Amino acid sequence: MGMQYSDWGDRRHPSRWMAETGEAGFWVPDRAEIVTQFFTRYLFFSLAVIYFSTLDTVAPALLTIEQLLGALAVYFILNTWFFRQALQGVSLLKIRGAMATDLVIVTLCVIHDPNTIPPSALAFLMVLLGNGMRYGMRLFAEVLGGAFLGMAISFAIRYRLGGFEVNAGDVFFGVFWVTLALYAYILMGRIEGQRRQLDYRSRFDALTGLLNRHGLLAAADNVFDTADENTPATVLFADLNQFKAVNDRYGHGVGDRVLAEFAQIFSESAEMGICGRWGGDEFVAILPQRDEAAIRQIFQRIEARTQAWSSSNGMPMAVSLGVSHAPQDGRNLMTLLSVADIHLYQSKSQQADTAKASPHYRTLLDEPKAT
Repeated sequence: MGMQYSDWGDRRHPSRWMAETGEAGFWVPDRAEIVTQFFTRYLFFSLAVIYFSTLDTVAPALLTIEQLLGALAVYFILNTWFFRQALQGVSLLKIRGAMATDLVIVTLCVIHDPNTIPPSALAFLMVLLGNGMRYGMRLFAEVLGGAFLGMAISFAIRYRLGGFEVNAGDVFFGVFWVTLALYAYILMGRIEGQRRQLDYRSRFDALTGLLNRHGLLAAADNVFDTADENTPATVLFADLNQFKAVNDRYGHGVGDRVLAEFAQIFSESAEMGICGRWGGDEFVAILPQRDEAAIRQIFQRIEARTQAWSSSNGMPMAVSLGVSHAPQDGRNLMTLLSVADIHLYQSKSQQADTAKASPHYRTLLDEPKAT
């Protein structure tokens, strides 16, 4: 019921969900989180340089110490480039590029680690947790597969070209690493599921399935931050008439049914709008700019469906609406709702024959008569 807005970024949350298709997407971290992540990468680079600089030699597999340090220098340059790109804006391609760079340099380090049980292999876990736990389960699965592939390649080369032999310590280390990686993935999946559930509950109204006030404010930030003369927007504000009387006469169960039914009517009639329940019996829709004729058609659809439902169920349900437009009436949802609210209450005070004269409001139904 209603349109679920997919980009949940707002000024009150450190990260936002960037949806692609359906449930696919990833979490976009804020600037502080990006800085922390790349600081960790620079820390890994520093530790790797110190570690390999103190060695007299490395495993005779692919590179010399000098060549390996050169590869680390290339990693530093690429990491700096990805850092600058991330500060300008995070995308799926940039995330995957940075993760692939991490996996390649860690694989090279493990291949050339002279220790029988290479401590550098722990860096795979750093890559796995640092990326997978930050961006969501889709990218976690990708980096988990990449880490498994990197471990398999690095140890195969170590045994084939580096002169190492499989021993009990290697087996224990491998089993421990795989167990820890899979456990982290399963645990993160449960955490992600709980986070999605909590996020849904915090942004959607349980009764109507529409966005709640918090969800509307978050969605509005994205819409009105870019609203200008070339990309205007329209806000509809709906208020059920005499809803308190319905609750008092028929009970809250019937009142909930009225709210749920009107929420469906309102959201389906708003045409591709971001719809939500502002609170109580008030509803809001944010949609691309509509002219007078289009708004009149939306109001007529709501009127016809509301009247049909009211007649078929023998229950009074009437509504008044107000409308405002961005950017001429305001550039944030609170201001636009104030303007729409003025028009709404003007419509309530007008007679049916004068309400049509205003381009900004319309009374859809007369107040139901008290019985």
